[in-house]
Amino acid sequence: MENYYLGNGKRWIFTDCSAENNSKELPEFIYKLLLQREIKDEKEAHLFLNPDLNSLHDPFLMEGMDIAAERIIRAIDNKEKILVYGDYDVDGVAATSILVRFFRSQNIDIEYYIPDRIDEGYGISDLAVEYIIENNFDLLITVDCGITALNQVNAIYEGYEQKGKNIDIIITDHHQCNEKLMPSALAIINPHIPNSNYPFKYLCGAGIAFKLVQAICSKLNLDQHYMEYLGITALATIADIVDMRGENRIITKYGIERMSVSPCTGINALMKVSQIDCIDTYRLSFVLAPRVNAAGRMGHARDAVELFITDDLSEAEKIALHLNEFNNKRKEIQDEIFNHVLKTIEEDSRYNDEKVIVVWGEGFHHGVIGIVASKLVDYYYKPAVVISVDGDQAVGSARSIDGFNLFEALNAASDILVKFGGHEQAGGLSLKTENLEFFREKINQYANQYISDHMLIPSININLELKGQDINLNNARLISRLEPFGPGNQIPVFCVRNARLETKKAIGNGKHLRLTVDIDGNVADAVYFGKGYLAEALFEGDMVDIIFTLGINNWQNTETVQLRILDLRLNEAQIKRNRFFLKASQQVECLDSDANWLYNGVIDNVINYDDIVINRDHLALIYKYIKRMDIKKFSPVELFIHSRNISNATKKNINCFKFFVGLLVFEELGLLDLRLYEDGTYEIIHSDNIQKVNLEDSELLDWIKQTAQGFKL
Repeated sequence: MENYYLGNGKRWIFTDCSAENNSKELPEFIYKLLLQREIKDEKEAHLFLNPDLNSLHDPFLMEGMDIAAERIIRAIDNKEKILVYGDYDVDGVAATSILVRFFRSQNIDIEYYIPDRIDEGYGISDLAVEYIIENNFDLLITVDCGITALNQVNAIYEGYEQKGKNIDIIITDHHQCNEKLMPSALAIINPHIPNSNYPFKYLCGAGIAFKLVQAICSKLNLDQHYMEYLGITALATIADIVDMRGENRIITKYGIERMSVSPCTGINALMKVSQIDCIDTYRLSFVLAPRVNAAGRMGHARDAVELFITDDLSEAEKIALHLNEFNNKRKEIQDEIFNHVLKTIEEDSRYNDEKVIVVWGEGFHHGVIGIVASKLVDYYYKPAVVISVDGDQAVGSARSIDGFNLFEALNAASDILVKFGGHEQAGGLSLKTENLEFFREKINQYANQYISDHMLIPSININLELKGQDINLNNARLISRLEPFGPGNQIPVFCVRNARLETKKAIGNGKHLRLTVDIDGNVADAVYFGKGYLAEALFEGDMVDIIFTLGINNWQNTETVQLRILDLRLNEAQIKRNRFFLKASQQVECLDSDANWLYNGVIDNVINYDDIVINRDHLALIYKYIKRMDIKKFSPVELFIHSRNISNATKKNINCFKFFVGLLVFEELGLLDLRLYEDGTYEIIHSDNIQKVNLEDSELLDWIKQTAQGFKL
């Protein structure tokens, strides 16, 4: 409500769109959106709007790819013993599944290893090193991990050397590199390695595995066989929240098409248990991916791999049901931990001044601490690190805000970390319990250098400011050509100013808000998810500024434009007035009111003379209202709602300033007590022995009258 009336929520940041449209083919609307995506000519625009599998880069442009492909082909020819080492999240599971399915298609009985999230953690664990040495593999291929596994790779080589045996190791990873920790492997395939010339840097782990299979298929003349893995790769690409341009855009578009027509057995079973009948980026991200992730979070990620590599529908459905149960349990546990850490943060005042939240607890479930960290970022809009303590060992998961490189922050504290990894927005770490306070201090020292106060205010980036004529089905359809959306290609966000609120209605058991708005004479439907509580604060006829995405609602085979609201507040002129009224109310309450300041508000046309004139009729209406509505507690922003209720019902000019001054007058005359609490709320306590009062006895009311008369003169 505060944001609606005072505009003190998210910062609205408008993207510059001043360039003229020099295109002969592109409409102005789509041209500007493409330009913001750094697409500056018609050839680039054509490639972006029409993703083509033929535009995938040659996999051999990636350093180490030729060596890796040749070695794998030799292993296939010689029926060597191969191990694929993955990770327990969607990306690692998908990458592992891609290689397992491919090797099985080549009649190789491949083995795979996924570390246990709790017992082993991310990367090549010490337990895994022992397992690899004991089982005499000829070739080890890592997926979605290994780029910082210098010590572990050396230990594997030493173990084989002691046994008089040989092993080759191929590292495939997409995480950022620390050159000091890069292992000496036969081949390292990672577009982030120093001096890499690969044209696209943002593939996920499964994307790298896909490119590896593409390279092998090229050498084996297997034509388009690698396309069979597009669906699984697309799921991982979306789940890992990587840049949705370039190859990722192509992989996701065609992967979704493939899953929509012919999903693999595992995805088909997962769709069934999730009760969805179609595939898009939203359902992949928020319906399927959490269930796949739940395997590694609550059980073991092997279940998710088995789901993707089986062709037995009955087995796949059994695993999918199991993952669905895991996901439900995951939700329960994450909510328990989130509520616990909220209490910890609220009870420790040091968190107010720290720019990175570092919070820990005994026995936090490793599988959900990353989700809890994300929820803390959403709640406080600060980078967050959530750490689970087990004796003298501590394992954490971290999430960041825009503009703060989390990997670099962890790297700055690497001297006290046992292990860490990740990228700009997310990371994992482990450390000794005794170093927790030191880590909290050290990462905040780093953050003080790189996080400005401005960065800690959440923002919404707005692509274009539209007029009523721009909100039409044609433009909504043009937007769909920019799909699939994701980082680097976010869904376009628009703004309109001075729209008139026509209707409002809480829907979905009061959870959501449905509106109709008049924008320059063009009436459009809108939905505001999760904001049903705003229904009482909005008034028909309000002039509002809106931030939204533009979509199409299909109801009974009829398509209409629908705005999906992201932020909504009164127009700038009204917000300016409201801020003035609230400040004036606070000054009067503190006996620090400046008549000249009020006068300047009138002169500057922020308010009118009539806005501060309070008479007997106004006071009577206010008193009857608070008695009839039995108002007890209220927040400052509710002053606007109560005053507007009276004003709309009586057609009198009663604003929040008059309403609050009225309460102060009633208190002065003994009609009620007005108490202010630490949380900023007020409580009205009505007097039991009300006697007739004379308004002329109120010094405050007299001051208001004298001030108003002085303005009129």
